[in-house]
Amino acid sequence: MASSAKKRQYDESYIQYGFTAINKSGIEFPQCVLCHKVLSLECMKPRFLKRHLNSCHPSFISKNAAFSKQKEEGLKRARFDRSGHFRQQNEAGLRASYMVSLRIAQEKKPHNIAEKLIVPCCKDIIRCVIGCDAEQKVTSVPLSNDTVHRRIVDMSEDVKQQVIAELKEASLGKYAIQLDESTDVAACAQLLVFVRYVTGQDFKEEFLFCHTLNTTTRGEDIFNEVSLFFEKEGLSWNNVCACTTDGAPAMLGRRSGFRGRVNQVNPETKHLHCMLHRYALASKTLPPDLKLVLDDVVHMVNAIKSSALNTRLFSLLCQEFGSDEEVLLLHTEVRWLSRGNVVSRVESLKEELTEFFKCDNKAKSLDFTKKLSDSQWLQKLAYLSDIFLRLNSFNLSLQGRFATVSDFMDKLRSLTMKLELWEGKVKDGNLSMFEHLGEALDKSQNTGKQDVMQLVQSHLASLRMELQSYFPELSELESKLIRNPFIVNVHLLPDNMQEEFLELVNDSVAKDAFETLSLTKFWAKMSEIYPVVSKVVLNSLLMFPSTYLCEQGFSTLLNMKTKHRSRLNVEHDLRLCLSNTAPRIEKLVCNRQAQPSH
Repeated sequence: MASSAKKRQYDESYIQYGFTAINKSGIEFPQCVLCHKVLSLECMKPRFLKRHLNSCHPSFISKNAAFSKQKEEGLKRARFDRSGHFRQQNEAGLRASYMVSLRIAQEKKPHNIAEKLIVPCCKDIIRCVIGCDAEQKVTSVPLSNDTVHRRIVDMSEDVKQQVIAELKEASLGKYAIQLDESTDVAACAQLLVFVRYVTGQDFKEEFLFCHTLNTTTRGEDIFNEVSLFFEKEGLSWNNVCACTTDGAPAMLGRRSGFRGRVNQVNPETKHLHCMLHRYALASKTLPPDLKLVLDDVVHMVNAIKSSALNTRLFSLLCQEFGSDEEVLLLHTEVRWLSRGNVVSRVESLKEELTEFFKCDNKAKSLDFTKKLSDSQWLQKLAYLSDIFLRLNSFNLSLQGRFATVSDFMDKLRSLTMKLELWEGKVKDGNLSMFEHLGEALDKSQNTGKQDVMQLVQSHLASLRMELQSYFPELSELESKLIRNPFIVNVHLLPDNMQEEFLELVNDSVAKDAFETLSLTKFWAKMSEIYPVVSKVVLNSLLMFPSTYLCEQGFSTLLNMKTKHRSRLNVEHDLRLCLSNTAPRIEKLVCNRQAQPSH
């Protein structure tokens, strides 16, 4: 074979017959520049090449060598590599490049991980499992650091275009936004904005944008940044039915704050202070006696966690005791669940803590030992553990996507009624809902029970009053209209709604839909048939009850923009990571000329 290959080398003069050479495993084969057919090695002779031209392409016999040269150049550009793969495989490599880049963004990884880790791993796997020939295909997929960045930008822009198009076609032309601002690891102020709207007869929540505030973070700066985005994308403040923000003065200020600036351009826009933030503020209510116990717990934890040696010794002590937990948790004021988690951990490890502080002769440790041996202090600790567990559980139930203000208010009414119920039970001496407190009282043989029960009763009452003062949200009529329009008295509604409302409540198809669909899907469907009634309802349903999505987005940003990637412009990566809309990769592949990696 080697000797015949030497005899049958390609000659430049063969181009006059419309043939070029293609290299396969080091051997040149004749390839037609017109039909791209590759002939066998035995056909590398003028007479065979001329016969192919005469029989297959008789209309090109009169063409000169310059014409064939031009065809040859086009063929070389279409090739994926010198092994003869063509554009469809080139596009497959481009498609793979987009798909890998999408996964890199969604997993919050550096853009150079493809060329540093993914491609070498793929080559190792393919070489071992399939063979060396297929390894070259992986090498040819463009996945350099800059290429991955361009792919992510392309997909992010495509997702944004889809979201903007859906916003412009949203039912009743209305949508609600939630926004918040925070500082990242590079001390840059990042503004996150999410949007909720109706599309395809259902609600949809989407990431809108993340922009850096280069100077100050006043309400006017935030308003201007959002306004510039709206103007650029052809959106209008007149379509924004509600804004949800945190409780910062820059956001809620009625004059120079973000709220005040929005009201100047659209007075009908509703504004809501994040209900999760308000719940966290209300649940911080503690009588002085319980606040002292919480402070003691924090000091105990800090005394151990501030020393690496003490931390290791305490962990060994917990192992000797056979404890389920071996580590104490640090208290962080800004974390909503921190207090409950810290107190619960200390309550479960109180015996280990007592033993640890007994072995330490410092004055502070002796003071801690006395408190851990005081029955009344332990009763208060047990109550804090119980009530924080309840409050944390309720906090978690408020978190999540697609929640509505109506859902929040239902849960909050449930909690206030529970607090009233517990208050009455405590007054009657029933502590069945506070398990740890009951155990602590049994161990102390009910010593000081009356004092602790009065303290618990007063705390439950003050907590209930705080919650009621923080949440005067929906009117009873509005709540009924959202929950079940078929039981609302028509005379209680505005005149411009009454006739359409009567049509709705007497529509048998609407009644059937109400029985089978969720509230959001039902009202999204009714918005096309009964727009006047639906507009009032959707203005409330579309409103974000909290800035949960922004908080979730900042957590993602924290994992994405680290001290090792402090110069990263996070918007495009964040959009692919947080968006529910998939990029149209096939469209992007068709619009972009494939370029193989070298």
